[in-house]
Amino acid sequence: MPHHEQDRFAEHLLEVDRDRKGLSLFDFLDAELGPLDRKALQAAAHQGRVLVNGEPAATGLTLREGDVVQLSVPREGLQRRAPRELAVLHQGNGLLVADKPAGLPFSAGRRGGTAALESLEGQVAGVRAVHRLDKETSGVLVAAVGRAAEERLLAALRAGEAQVEYVAVTRGTPREDAGRVDVPLAKRSRAGTRLEPDPAHGEPCATRWRIEERLRGFSVLRAVAEGGGRSHQVRAHLAAAGLTVLCDALYGEDDRLLLSQLKLDYRTKRGRPERPLLARPALHAERFVHGGLAVAAPLPDDLVVLLAQLRRLRPLT
Repeated sequence: MPHHEQDRFAEHLLEVDRDRKGLSLFDFLDAELGPLDRKALQAAAHQGRVLVNGEPAATGLTLREGDVVQLSVPREGLQRRAPRELAVLHQGNGLLVADKPAGLPFSAGRRGGTAALESLEGQVAGVRAVHRLDKETSGVLVAAVGRAAEERLLAALRAGEAQVEYVAVTRGTPREDAGRVDVPLAKRSRAGTRLEPDPAHGEPCATRWRIEERLRGFSVLRAVAEGGGRSHQVRAHLAAAGLTVLCDALYGEDDRLLLSQLKLDYRTKRGRPERPLLARPALHAERFVHGGLAVAAPLPDDLVVLLAQLRRLRPLT
């Protein structure tokens, strides 16, 4: 790119720290500057406007600690448009349950941008979130309307009278049909996001899981974080049990699943990179249950496609 043309773009120089190593280039930039549009970032990469350690890089590149990422493209042109309003699944008696798409942050970060909580606050006055969802996790977002409802819902979650049920696709097929992970968790650093088992200093917490479907090399399971849980608890506990959520790069999985990894005779189209079958953790907060009430969020398209391909290509029989 000519130098005078480069000067028209704002440059971002970002260094990969220990908590971000192992992420793909796209997921790293999405976390730092996002939410970003993958196609727009891929186009920028093809134009040589995305560099890692001074060299042009593909958005699927896995980053290492200390890598320096240089982005020479207007940030505004890369941002993904989030829905202006979240779909409300249930509202009444001080309870609000909405459907959060994957890729939408729960709350606004230091760099601003659209977030789920802010969207809800714009839709309903007095909203107070009682259950968080990770940015790449889709599904039910549970909130209260008013302080009294917030206290009731938090108490119900802590007592196990209310719960959020997650559906996860994991690699591997455990012998057990169900299990419970009761391991204290803690962050490696104050600024980090990853939780790790820490029996001595971690926060006590437990997660129940049970297998719903077995496939060849994969499992579909349902998980519940007891007491309402904390951010990343389900992901960290499943990883500790050897059931890491598929495509969860933060907990040691590949950052994406390709159809060619499942289908041996897969043929790529000449000159076109293969699009991933899934490029985010295969985790969905499927429903919120409280007493006789059960509110469910439909499985998003990417997980519908993933399960259809796994059932077609990796059945047990």
